[in-house]
Amino acid sequence: MQPYVSDVTPAGVDAQSPHPEPTRSKKSRSRRTTACDACRARRTRCDNRKPACGYCRARGIDCHYEQSLQGHAPRVEAELAAINQRLDQITNLVQARPSTSPEQGPLAKQIRAGDMFTGEEKSPFQLLGSDCIMDILGLGPGFAHNLLKLERATPLSGSNHAPRMRIMQQEHAIMALASFSTYVHCWYPILRPGFSERYFGIISGVLAPSPESCLVLLVAAIGTLAQQDPILGVSPSDGSSEQYFDLAMASLPTVLVDGGIESVQSLILLAVYYCSLERPCQAYDYVMIASFKVQNLLRCTKERDNELFEHIKRAYWAVLLLESELRVQFDVVESGIWNHDDDIPLPDSRRTWQFDVATGSPATTITTPGSDFSAMNRHADTTQAYFLAEISMRRMLHRCNTAIRRAIDGEIVYAPNIAKELELQLEEWYGYLPPSVQFKSQDLESAISSHDDITSIEPLSTFLRVQYFCCKISIYWPAVYQSIQDGAASPELLRHCERFFHAYIQVMPTMLQSMRNCIVNRWTLYSTVFMTSMAVMLAMETPCIREGCTIDWPNLWVCLRSAEAVDDCIVRSSPSLLLLHEVLVNRLRKLQH
Repeated sequence: MQPYVSDVTPAGVDAQSPHPEPTRSKKSRSRRTTACDACRARRTRCDNRKPACGYCRARGIDCHYEQSLQGHAPRVEAELAAINQRLDQITNLVQARPSTSPEQGPLAKQIRAGDMFTGEEKSPFQLLGSDCIMDILGLGPGFAHNLLKLERATPLSGSNHAPRMRIMQQEHAIMALASFSTYVHCWYPILRPGFSERYFGIISGVLAPSPESCLVLLVAAIGTLAQQDPILGVSPSDGSSEQYFDLAMASLPTVLVDGGIESVQSLILLAVYYCSLERPCQAYDYVMIASFKVQNLLRCTKERDNELFEHIKRAYWAVLLLESELRVQFDVVESGIWNHDDDIPLPDSRRTWQFDVATGSPATTITTPGSDFSAMNRHADTTQAYFLAEISMRRMLHRCNTAIRRAIDGEIVYAPNIAKELELQLEEWYGYLPPSVQFKSQDLESAISSHDDITSIEPLSTFLRVQYFCCKISIYWPAVYQSIQDGAASPELLRHCERFFHAYIQVMPTMLQSMRNCIVNRWTLYSTVFMTSMAVMLAMETPCIREGCTIDWPNLWVCLRSAEAVDDCIVRSSPSLLLLHEVLVNRLRKLQH
């Protein structure tokens, strides 16, 4: 689907010559008129086969040749053109890998062959993180880079003066810890059993610079930040989260040189803190440092059946999830953390720290399969189920989420069979979800329509539902992109475009709701709202899609307009989100008129 323009230059003619032969130029133009209408419109090479060329036949498009008004080219030029065309075909065959053609090998092999595509080749099919897709959406190739510069240029939070000691009252300490447990730790359960006692002991002590002091102060800072959040509606907090954050940063030099698990956990929470402030660039910086540290810890840890290794495992998977969530938004380097995902066992989050919010007292019991299911244990099981489901989702997306293949002529095209296989794998993932996090669309839509308090909607299962439908959008976006590029679509391609629209209609209410109750992923959620909505509007403006698809257009419009109703405090907390919101609203208004 990448445009391929290569004019045929006959042998003996210098393409750079300032004085080409007029007759040769005229006959060259005559030769180009023999291309079919579709190839001529796309300015790509046509193989001139009758009754349909290879390009039109592969896509089910009517192939029509305009009758040439010129005479036949001389025999020598015709033979040279045929030789050049044959050389192009041989080059494409050498560059293409035969295993990716639909006629060879099982579908699983075709999907694994997705690694053969470079980032540049795949970029038109990816909805986020590339200059190519920004250009396709009419935003300009430098739009993503400008967002990055805007984020980097924004001053960081925190005071400019040196941190000062602060005594935290026991009641406020409990509230901050409870808020952290409820609104943050469920997403990244990395703390060890017994953390509550360490928390209260350290925060009421001298607070000497150390990784443990940094960890405790970051918990207090993030918990207080969640309490201050106007959307979550938590009870007011004592003071500002920045004061605890400044005290935590005093320990950062010690954290950077330390090689223990507490230093990795502190770096993870630094990233989570900036995620909660909607500062993705700063968050990614700390995730990268945490990634290198946890990889070194894994290499140095010989015993793999003790409690320490369990905490290292959880830190590893938390870093992997954070890096995957942030990296897809920007074109940044990877840390190499995916090189170990096949070797690291899955974590057991039931062996992590839990806090009994109902009684306001710390709880450090490690649950076992035979334990009674108290409220605390049910919360632990839900957190464990979500963490494992999120890991499996990320691993599935990392393997392949783009339904494309390289055709026999070397061109990258949409692969409907791979799309069906990817959706089948997605349905299998959903089927294995435990009941505690298995989302049901009717339950969520009922809760939203009845204006229930957001705490009545399970945030973990809601976020999994977002990823489920976003995955479908990614699977079927290449069908939409190919239809946009070709200006025509076969019935099968149109059916897959309809699935793209249907996934967007399903995911939009969920994304807007998840933004409210998921403080750690708000920036990435809104950027996904922006990109998917822009892609939907581009598809709606394409005549062959608009006229050929049968979908609920009024409902689609309702979903698009709902993007304007995002809480003002969310978009105004980030300069890049504010820019994205303004661009999206302006595009919506233009489309309505």
